[in-house]
Amino acid sequence: MKNFLVLAVLCAALVAAGCAPKVAAPKMASGDPAALFILTDRGITADMDEKQVQQLNQIGNYMDKQLLRLAQKSGYQANLISSRDQFTKASGEYLLSVTIKKYNPGNKAARMLIGFGAGAVSMDTHYELFGKGAEALLANDDGVGSSRDWYFVVNKLNEKTLAAVTDRLNQI
Repeated sequence: MKNFLVLAVLCAALVAAGCAPKVAAPKMASGDPAALFILTDRGITADMDEKQVQQLNQIGNYMDKQLLRLAQKSGYQANLISSRDQFTKASGEYLLSVTIKKYNPGNKAARMLIGFGAGAVSMDTHYELFGKGAEALLANDDGVGSSRDWYFVVNKLNEKTLAAVTDRLNQI
């Protein structure tokens, strides 16, 4: 019975450690968390067909929710905005602008039947971080591919983007 209790406590500690955020938002001089305004551009153009637009909207909606959740979980005072005008350039406030540059849905049947990376889904993004000034504090292109499903790609890109933003803000 005693061994079972020790094992249960150990398992609970491992689960709790796995649920902790991978990055922690930097604190401002006042001790308040940094405010992060998130603006996404789905990369929809006039020459795209209805299916492409639907896919990019689905991905964009998921990306918005997950990036906001991840930022808040990491300790940022995060908000989604729909236009750059909603960002006020105040001290301790930052704008994260993410653009979907390329999305390849891959082939789900190939992923399921063949595996080994066949039919992989991939996505490329460009993100920029702005503070009070007009110059970007950070600008980067990133991309991820997966033989799983599209939401794994979005989650990984969100994690990488937020880690890069946090690293940059910790340098300031």
